[in-house]
Amino acid sequence: MYIVIVGAGGIGKRLTERILSEGKHNIIVIDKNQERCEEIARKFDAVAINADATLEETLDESEIKKANVLVTTTGDDAVNLMVCSLAKNKGVKHLVSVVNQDESKPMYVEKSIIMVKSPNIVMAEHLYKSIIHPDVEDYMNVGKYAEIFRIPVAPESKFSGKTIKKIGLPKKSLIVAIERDHKFIIPTEDVELFAGDKATVLAHKDQVDRVAALFSGE
Repeated sequence: MYIVIVGAGGIGKRLTERILSEGKHNIIVIDKNQERCEEIARKFDAVAINADATLEETLDESEIKKANVLVTTTGDDAVNLMVCSLAKNKGVKHLVSVVNQDESKPMYVEKSIIMVKSPNIVMAEHLYKSIIHPDVEDYMNVGKYAEIFRIPVAPESKFSGKTIKKIGLPKKSLIVAIERDHKFIIPTEDVELFAGDKATVLAHKDQVDRVAALFSGE
């Protein structure tokens, strides 16, 4: 694939490294910061253009018409949207961008841009979950209305020693996997839960607090 990445900061640099590790893609990186471009060229042996990607001539220099994908990673939604718009006009079919502000989302949707949340937003959400539910080890939003999260069965949990059928899991929630002694179990209603098990749960957002409290024995 021919991939153009706009932004050589932390996200762009790590994405460049990840893509090049496959050894089968061509990458062009664009950034206004000369030092960043020099680091990309030196560290990854990749082509880095020190220029403003919001200018049409810069995208032409990157041979944007050949690109299979354009990715914008800057911290400025206005820049990301402008670059994506120019690339779309040049015929790039697949556009991916970091989204820094929720209010910008409708504009990304309007331009058919695949959206990825800013790492700062994702980190803040993870920190909040760690504060509210310290037992939850990992979680991910599933659309607007559900979450999937991984949580251990506490010794004091009323779930311990019962089958999934008998624990009375709240409505709009489902155990989709269990980890036990380095084994991965796809559960049926007859599988028992034991203290120390780690369950992966899919739940509607309005049930997450209740489900997490039951696993924790609160």
